[in-house]
Amino acid sequence: MTDITIKSKRPLSPHLQTYRLPYNALMSIAGRMVGIGLAATMVVTCIWFVTLVFNPELLAKTQIFFAFPLVKYLALVWAFAIFFYIGNGIRHFLWAIGLGVNEKAGILSGNIVLALSAIATLGLWNVTVNHSVSSPVSTTTVEESANE
Repeated sequence: MTDITIKSKRPLSPHLQTYRLPYNALMSIAGRMVGIGLAATMVVTCIWFVTLVFNPELLAKTQIFFAFPLVKYLALVWAFAIFFYIGNGIRHFLWAIGLGVNEKAGILSGNIVLALSAIATLGLWNVTVNHSVSSPVSTTTVEESANE
């Protein structure tokens, strides 16, 4: 028998089922997955903006859509994803210039990225929830504003 057939008939190691990826690998994979998700949502967002330009009546429907709690929650998740992606990108940049390349520093920087992403998301959420805007579309006409 050749070496290849012997290796193909061997059973897989039982340790593969208990193997855990290192923390830095999980953070890197998560960053890549978040990047793909953000790219997809950015395309949809750009299409939505262009649609709003050519169909201003859609703005009222959009405001109703964003009033749903599930949509608000998804916006919160999207904000976290943006902050996480930025933080993870800075982390990888620091690695590229040789800072924090060891395992301990990698775990610490990963935890810092997660914590800062959560803090930034909650801060943004606090600002947006506490800042009430009546309507982005002005209901006054040119004549009314000239008379004031």
